[in-house]
Amino acid sequence: MKLAAAFLPIWFLFLVFPPSAVRHQPVPAQEKRSRAETEKIDFHFTGEATLGKVFEQNIGHDLVFRLTTTPGYADIGWKVEIAPKTDPPDGPIEFSAVATPPYRMYNPRYLETSYGNTAKQAVAMTPRVFYFVQSVDDEHRAEECLNAAMYPTNVSDEEKVRVVQEQKEIRLGKGELRILKSKIGRSKALTDTGTINWVRFEVDIEFSPGMTMGDILATIAHPQ
Repeated sequence: MKLAAAFLPIWFLFLVFPPSAVRHQPVPAQEKRSRAETEKIDFHFTGEATLGKVFEQNIGHDLVFRLTTTPGYADIGWKVEIAPKTDPPDGPIEFSAVATPPYRMYNPRYLETSYGNTAKQAVAMTPRVFYFVQSVDDEHRAEECLNAAMYPTNVSDEEKVRVVQEQKEIRLGKGELRILKSKIGRSKALTDTGTINWVRFEVDIEFSPGMTMGDILATIAHPQ
């Protein structure tokens, strides 16, 4: 049984709700995790990104990590993406947006001067924790579950039972990006939010952190 056609695509959620900033508390250097200290870390890497350029790193499991720019707005910074190494036949797909809350505001995937955040504020948000599905099929299922959670009045009681069970079966991966150094510049806009000219960072990836889509959607039903 399919969900109602009234469900909206995931990208629409970011357009219809008022923006708000997310605050991340800096973590003292002595408290930061290392590969040796955390057995769950499956892949660790460091990287550098320069304004207007995309960064990409293979992370295993036929997946890539990207810091990608927004077409036409490359000077605002980057968004974190997890994607398959090879695009599926029906076009490019991305695996972290559907699994990383909050969905109605600036979230940890945005390393950019958007939603009223300046470049200085953006680079100060560290660490940044994000989640991702690990297959095209799971992305479609997760999007269906997310739509059901966001628009429950459009879902029959029978569908609610099925979706609740399905979201518990979608296992997620987890990433943590920590900003190590950055260089800030002045933007050309009248309202000078600044630009992130360069950033050096490190990323830890866990493929089996014990999280499911159900855990993520529970934060929507019971926000902290």
